[in-house]
Amino acid sequence: MLSLAVVYGCTVPKPLSGTENQESVPELAPPFTTPDWAKGVVWYQVFPERFRDGNAQNNPNGWDLTTLDWSAAFAEPSIEEIERAWNRTKIAPRQFGYQSDRDGGALANVVYARRYGGDLQGVYERLEEIKASGFTGIYLCPVFTSRSLHKYDASDHRHIDPTLGHPGVYEDPGPGHVALGDGEDPFDESTWAWTAADRWFVDVFLPKAKSLGLRVVLDGVWNHVGLDHFAFNDVRLRGNASPFADWFETVFDDQGRLIGWQGWSRVNGSLPEFRHVGEDLAAGPKEHVMAVTRRWMDPNGDGDPSDGIDGWRLDVAAEIGPVFWRDWRAQVKSINPEAIIVAEIWSDAKDMLSDEGFDAQMNYPFAYPIADWLGIGDAGVIDNASVAATRLGRVFHHGREVDLVQYNLMTSHDTERLASMMQNRWARGYDNESSRWFEGYEYERVSDSARMRAYAAIAAMVASPGAIMIYNGDEYALPGADDPDNRRPIPWGRFSADEQAFSDAVGSLLRLRSHETIGAVLRLGDQVFTSRGEHTLVIQRTYQGRLVEFSIAPETQLLVESTAEYDGWDRDYETERKLRFDRRNWPVSVRVFCQTGDADGVREPE
Repeated sequence: MLSLAVVYGCTVPKPLSGTENQESVPELAPPFTTPDWAKGVVWYQVFPERFRDGNAQNNPNGWDLTTLDWSAAFAEPSIEEIERAWNRTKIAPRQFGYQSDRDGGALANVVYARRYGGDLQGVYERLEEIKASGFTGIYLCPVFTSRSLHKYDASDHRHIDPTLGHPGVYEDPGPGHVALGDGEDPFDESTWAWTAADRWFVDVFLPKAKSLGLRVVLDGVWNHVGLDHFAFNDVRLRGNASPFADWFETVFDDQGRLIGWQGWSRVNGSLPEFRHVGEDLAAGPKEHVMAVTRRWMDPNGDGDPSDGIDGWRLDVAAEIGPVFWRDWRAQVKSINPEAIIVAEIWSDAKDMLSDEGFDAQMNYPFAYPIADWLGIGDAGVIDNASVAATRLGRVFHHGREVDLVQYNLMTSHDTERLASMMQNRWARGYDNESSRWFEGYEYERVSDSARMRAYAAIAAMVASPGAIMIYNGDEYALPGADDPDNRRPIPWGRFSADEQAFSDAVGSLLRLRSHETIGAVLRLGDQVFTSRGEHTLVIQRTYQGRLVEFSIAPETQLLVESTAEYDGWDRDYETERKLRFDRRNWPVSVRVFCQTGDADGVREPE
């Protein structure tokens, strides 16, 4: 059940009862602060190439259809064949991929790498809908020039990829198109051109997003680049005579030719790493990253960052030492003191969340107790609600300035999709990549039970301190195993009734963060995590005289309603609203309390 009454005019409440799972959270000492606007933001993670094809004229062609290494390994299937294989009637990856009997798995490589034409125009045309669904910020996976669909292998951070950003006809420039000799000096940012794609992003996309109240964060990948990166490509061509020879950890033969390099995942891999010097990056790539940072945070260079992005999500942040991050943070905050800096770190990053590091992290530690409670526990150990409450209380221990901006999430482009995670619950643990191999894995099916559990997970995000991050497609409970299956194109215009109903219900939750009376409670309030019975997780938030209580269970029949009265508090409802799904209520109850005698009105959210 989801019921909500909003109460006005409350005075400061008395302390809540049932605080056994509440832990003391120390305040971090000044001068460390995080942006006030970022506290409680609802972030929408967008994977641009697979989100929506807004303009077919800028779609990639030729060499850009697949990654270079795979382009000659198969007889290229038609786009229709690919779409049949990987869309609403998709063959499971295990069938055509890792155990394929066709072309030695080549079809899987095609599906993995295939460019579908998704672009920023497609995101642009959905901005109003994104806002209406309750989101207040957009985190874009990499958008810089790259040969791949995912773009974590940049060719050049100076430019938006023309297949993503240019609203006109895409002209295939061929490999190495951003290289020395094209009028840009990588060492002199005053020579860097603004392409049509760059200008469209800065002059059209960002202003519209900002006009709707949507903050925009870009993905900064500063640890590694792609084989086609302009600097690495020059090293491959010139060897140790290249001016970029000291940008990478390289090995040259007696003739000075490149024969080896350190890659992110392996030696001589597809993601060459910038050279590290102690706990810093080498001087060349470090200064280049600094210049790129300035470019996108203050595009016209006038000292006013209002025309730039609102912050950064940082890929594999723990791979780079703290000296670099201290200096880079100083640069970011000097340009825009209100910019948000979020690190991809999968474990607790408390020691790195400071005025010498990051404002927040992608808060996977939040996902772990929620997943274990909803049935994704290791070795078959499933937590009851009491254990989940205790573990959640321990997650929020960084101080108010950090806890209220953490990117609380359940999934991302690196995990199974939320609905499939809940559909395939067995003893395997969170984000086990072997899900792609499991016999019996249900790639397409999403049951009512799985949707309820997914809804419960999102409700826990809405109720808890911090920002919220939802990976595009999870708001519809779309299915998908781990990468690459989690990166299917979003089927706009072809959602089932169940998927649309789920999205509508999720929107009602997300919009609570912006509600005029209880939004501030959910964004800024103190928290108590407790439980009722074995199954029902209770999250209470208090702020400026209001108490908002979420009772959340994995499934409707497990929801335990409380009849206990609070000391000094009174419930005052005029109406109750219940959202229904397939003749059953959602397993969430939202109630608002105030002190007795102080309520002056009750109203439903719009």
